[in-house]
Amino acid sequence: MSSEITHAGLPAGSLAVAPNWRREIRDTLILTLPIAAALLAEMGMGVIDYSMSGHLDPLAHPGALAAAGLGLQWLFTPMFWGMGVITATGAIGAQAHGGQKPETVSESMRQGFLMATLLSIPIMAIAASGLVVLPLIYDDLEVVRTVRELVFWGLPWIPLVYWFTVVRNFVTVMQRPMIVSICAVTGLPVSFLSNYVFMYGNWGAPEMGAAAVGLTGVIVAVLHLAMIVAYVQYVPELRRYHIFARLLHFDRKMMVELFRVGIPIGMAYLFETGLFFTITLLMGILSTEALAAHNVVLNVCAITFMIPYALSQAATVRVGYAVGAGEPEAARRAGYVAVWLGIGWMMIAATTMLIAPNLLISIYLDLSEPVNASATQLAASLFVIAAIFQIVDGTQVTTQGALRGLKDTTMPMVICGLGYWVFGLGSGVTMGFWMGFGAKGLWWGLAVGLAVSASLLFLRWRRLSGRLIA
Repeated sequence: MSSEITHAGLPAGSLAVAPNWRREIRDTLILTLPIAAALLAEMGMGVIDYSMSGHLDPLAHPGALAAAGLGLQWLFTPMFWGMGVITATGAIGAQAHGGQKPETVSESMRQGFLMATLLSIPIMAIAASGLVVLPLIYDDLEVVRTVRELVFWGLPWIPLVYWFTVVRNFVTVMQRPMIVSICAVTGLPVSFLSNYVFMYGNWGAPEMGAAAVGLTGVIVAVLHLAMIVAYVQYVPELRRYHIFARLLHFDRKMMVELFRVGIPIGMAYLFETGLFFTITLLMGILSTEALAAHNVVLNVCAITFMIPYALSQAATVRVGYAVGAGEPEAARRAGYVAVWLGIGWMMIAATTMLIAPNLLISIYLDLSEPVNASATQLAASLFVIAAIFQIVDGTQVTTQGALRGLKDTTMPMVICGLGYWVFGLGSGVTMGFWMGFGAKGLWWGLAVGLAVSASLLFLRWRRLSGRLIA
């Protein structure tokens, strides 16, 4: 098979190691922009879910926005752990691609599909079985019922997203990420239409309320997977890698390597998403209004986060490719470019949050409704805290991406666990409950955790990247 697999037809410029800073910025942006467009479009689907849930009749569907946010996080928190593990296919594939090892690229993706399938089974079980504790946390039975229905309908979302992630990593390693953007943009009208039909009960469909978000996610995920698989099969330069061949073949050596690299990445993902999920649970204990305000601000932060997250994925590929090609200077330069671009973007995002909080809130809540007044006021105050931690959030995620390009995943996992759960959650609970700052105290805890993690991760990248050229 190796004689069939070539780099012919791939963008020659994007496959070259950048010789200087200006070229690296250009190549990083070329790779990042389609990924960012895809991630923003995916977040756009989240905005559609939240916005349409928030504009349901509050009398017929009380707590709909709170339920939609909690239900999605209930699914995504364990799901993200598996997505982090599967990210190893990108890290290993990038180094193999840079080292001109096409067979390794192919096998890493095939084993990635098998790994994704195996991971989806326990993740679905965890998401479903965990629902039994929900009534013990919340006394709002309507929110509990809606979350349960949303998660039930959304369970098939998990394996579909995992399989899509493997193919997405492959096309990114191959410098062909534009298809991911096309998939995501195509999903926007489908997401709106599905919610319009099932959430509001139009065209003879049952009125599911916020629970329709789970079904919509599955419908869009099926579309995305079908589109990206068709693309890989259509493009000769990608089809030659035969990543869909021998999917049941078990390669022990590759699988061990994938889990060795991937489990720490997954744990780092889980530490961060788990922290935000725990804060969400604690918000619900404070009040339904606090949970709604938290969901609004968190969703906006998730949107701004997509740009440095895209830069993080680009950094993994750019750094890994340069390492595989034996170019340590270029690898170091690629990592720093991603970090500084991420910080620059987050400064813009922070400024927007400080200048126009009410405009952002109005996307999710009707500001003229008296019932939303408390949530609106609280969300505006949380945006101030969110603006402050934007820069450190961008730093920590881009630095992690650069470190993954070096296959350095274990120590970043330890750093994230320490920063998020010891400093972040610890200070958040202290300020939120013991010191009586409520929702704002919990968000200050998030800021502390992200700041500690970002500082330690950046110092590690600085040390390891310095060793490359020593």
